[in-house]
Amino acid sequence: MKKILVIFTTAFVKTGGLTSVMLNYWRAIDKIDISFDFASSNFIDRQLSEEIKNEGSLYFQLPPREKALRYFFALKKLCKSYNIVHIHANSATSVIELLAAKIAKVPKRIHHNHSSKTHYKFLNKLLLPLLKYSLTDAIACSEEAGTWLFGKDHYIILPNAINIEKYIYNSINRRIIRSEFGIKEDEYVVGHIGKFMDAKNHEFLINVFAKYHSKHPKSKLLLIGDGSWRPKIENWVKLSGCPDSIIIAGLRSDIPDIIQAFDIFVFPSLYEGLPLSVLEAQSSGLPCIISSNVTTAVNICNGVVMKHLSDGVDSWVKEIENVDFSISRENRCKQNYKLITDAHFNIKNESHRLLELYNS
Repeated sequence: MKKILVIFTTAFVKTGGLTSVMLNYWRAIDKIDISFDFASSNFIDRQLSEEIKNEGSLYFQLPPREKALRYFFALKKLCKSYNIVHIHANSATSVIELLAAKIAKVPKRIHHNHSSKTHYKFLNKLLLPLLKYSLTDAIACSEEAGTWLFGKDHYIILPNAINIEKYIYNSINRRIIRSEFGIKEDEYVVGHIGKFMDAKNHEFLINVFAKYHSKHPKSKLLLIGDGSWRPKIENWVKLSGCPDSIIIAGLRSDIPDIIQAFDIFVFPSLYEGLPLSVLEAQSSGLPCIISSNVTTAVNICNGVVMKHLSDGVDSWVKEIENVDFSISRENRCKQNYKLITDAHFNIKNESHRLLELYNS
């Protein structure tokens, strides 16, 4: 039996974009003659812990990654029991995990890249040769993420596939969620899902909504997520001129239900790898307005508009106002199901690709 250790260089949380990708594959993959365990440096919540345990997997909490030596030696010791390590990361700083696995003589060492940019540009450039020396296989979530880190033709693309059925429009859940947040039936909901960090560009989003709300008072902005930038975002909300119409809902584990309450999905990111939330929004039949900085790989369905941030707030507001609702959300869902599946983002069809990599 092949034993796989999945290592997350970021926090292992059930709502995180990076970790959600692996969890989607783990839930869908055929586990005959293959076993998975997980490791990261954070404490995981009970719900996630129980799910892992019920599937026969283990979770290992490592020392803080900032304490590099302790982290390295703990990981090296752990890796000795595995045939494969699958490391999920955003830059070449994952060399610490790859070297630990290499020294532990793990035969297959996979770096899975999820971003197309890093704040640590010099460090990334410095560590890149060592990264390439330490890995045996390179995976990227998109062409942009792969070429940025590995160069051309030195990686495979594994789509950030999702369980489409979970997001299909449900009018009952829509009413329940809107009632929970005190959103009236005739109010138009602009939705966003994303970690509270610089890349997601919340300040621009809030400015766009504030301008839209000044012209269309029966509207709400629903922000799903949390992170280190929350104090900044809360301050921008206070200064928006319409704080009572902006809802910060925090982290939610019921995203398939939450997304039903939206009327449009707006995503003005500064940079991305391949965002799951844009796929989830399309699966739910939502029109989407997304930044041109996001990979075109997620521009799959009718109703997706890609805009330059340099077009400015007024241009984004006009795009929201010009959305075509002539097709019902139910019918858009049906159309989108086939389009998303054909684009290789249906986890039911794509999980075998990861299994093939493990077995190669």
